[in-house]
Amino acid sequence: MKFWWYIEWPESVHNRTLIYIRCSKTGKLISINVLEYAAELVNYAASYHYYLHNPDPTDPYPVVQLNVDNTAAESWAKKPCTTSLAGRGLSRLQCAMMINNPVGINPSWVSTKVNVISDEISRMKKETNSVRDFVKIVQAYPELRGCKRFQPSAELISHIMDAILQKKCINPMQVNQCILSNPGQITS
Repeated sequence: MKFWWYIEWPESVHNRTLIYIRCSKTGKLISINVLEYAAELVNYAASYHYYLHNPDPTDPYPVVQLNVDNTAAESWAKKPCTTSLAGRGLSRLQCAMMINNPVGINPSWVSTKVNVISDEISRMKKETNSVRDFVKIVQAYPELRGCKRFQPSAELISHIMDAILQKKCINPMQVNQCILSNPGQITS
């Protein structure tokens, strides 16, 4: 599908990660599992966008392999999260994205050692120009040549942030058409 994306988590999310909050009992900690699951949903939106604009007449119901190096995120994509309120909110968002969507998903775990490129992109610093950093990554990993940037829609990002920060569970039927009609866009 030849896309990449990058979202800088805002300070309101970053400041609630394990670097800053050591105790999960307060309910303020945002776990890496939740952030990895959110990334999986962005990948699903990008995959849906790809097939929306590049339909395959021989396969009207494609299934996308979503590789993640986080076992909780993989599990939550298969069976909704029940252990985290933020994860539960993201599970509801996944449901909204899947209703009447011809693109299915097949989540799969990969080791961190195999997930090198994604990890490299996720470690770009917010103080730098992400496009310039991506050019450096392309030089290091030639298989990325020709990839275009996917920019998730504002609505999708808003729903992800609501689930992560406010632990908000949406009504999937109300959000479905909004997300499917505009999952995001590809830019050069």
